[in-house]
Amino acid sequence: MKEKALMSVLVMNVLHNQLNVVPACLPTPNPSSPNFSSRFRADVVQLVEASNVHKHSDTCYKYWNANRGDKKSCRMRMPRKLVPVSTIDPDTGRISMKRSDPWINNFNEYLITACRSNMDIKFIWSGSDAKALVYYITDYVTKMSLSFHDTLALVQKSISSFNNSYDQTNNESVIEKSRKLVLRCYNTLASQQELSGVQVASYLMNWDDHYTTHKFQGLYLIQTERYLQTQLNEIRSKQKMDLSLHGQYFIFLFSRLIIATLKKLL
Repeated sequence: MKEKALMSVLVMNVLHNQLNVVPACLPTPNPSSPNFSSRFRADVVQLVEASNVHKHSDTCYKYWNANRGDKKSCRMRMPRKLVPVSTIDPDTGRISMKRSDPWINNFNEYLITACRSNMDIKFIWSGSDAKALVYYITDYVTKMSLSFHDTLALVQKSISSFNNSYDQTNNESVIEKSRKLVLRCYNTLASQQELSGVQVASYLMNWDDHYTTHKFQGLYLIQTERYLQTQLNEIRSKQKMDLSLHGQYFIFLFSRLIIATLKKLL
């Protein structure tokens, strides 16, 4: 009896602690656990209510300008129109998905349970949507953390610092000076690079920043470039030598021809 009472108290404490924890921090329900279906549904409801309900913020009106007379509307298109039943228009092919709440973003119950974060999922029905998606992803992953004018200002600062600290009487070659200047500019830009918390944590934990199914061999570009440059110089030298020999042989034949012609004339 005492053991059962103790277990009951422990279960109640666990449930109480879970109620005070953000749903995203709770573990994903185990599919082999009893009553998985009901636990799964409860987990989905918790996640959606905690993180997938839209709330207006300044980001919603990022491009709104009252001076232009713009209508103040959420760029996330919230609240959205309720749709009682999913339908397909046979004339236009337009698909309207069922929506029972105007403020909840679209989600997939399995993905939101696995990722445990907010989402606004959309099915790509057409080619134009697919192109827009490719453009959005490409633009997002190539987005610079520093603006163009900030980059120019940092480069100018690096050049000024390099010129002020560098001895003008130094006898180093132009190539070496250029290399040091480029390195100074790169270090300045790299020191101002913004890093996400996930990226910093990954580096501190010494985790890989990519995943691959194959093992690749490192390619040392500098040595490869030197080897190719050496081979190219040897080929050019050989070609020049061949041209020189051909030129000398041509002059020899031409002189023999002139001598033979003169002998006939005389």
